Amino acid sequence: MADVSPWVTIAVAVISGGGAGFGAYIVQERRLRKIYKLEDRAEEVARQLLSVKKWPLRSYKVIRHHLGGFEDDELRKILVRAGAIRFKSKSGEELWGLVERNKNILGVVRINADPANLHDDDLFDVPKKE
Repeated sequence: MADVSPWVTIAVAVISGGGAGFGAYIVQERRLRKIYKLEDRAEEVARQLLSVKKWPLRSYKVIRHHLGGFEDDELRKILVRAGAIRFKSKSGEELWGLVERNKNILGVVRINADPANLHDDDLFDVPKKE
């Protein structure tokens, strides 16, 4: 058996390590693209829900119904990234609307109205208050 030069050993190790590292990079990149694509889509859907001319504010209950599959805090972060801000209705219901559509009430915490679907709990997966 012939002696292998240390340079050949080093070259093989570098090429093997580089190949493994590049493979791991490709796998991670694809995974991250999938995750961010989902978040981008969720932000777009949230933006479209909040852009309906008829409703400058939407109840969180309705938004959560249409954007299922997210934890509450995660969904709220998606709404903020979509350009939304939170308000409370007269009865304390959580409402969301786009900043550019609600500039006239910026700084108002509680508005003097309630959403039309306030008593439609049977349409949504929310526990009944006792």
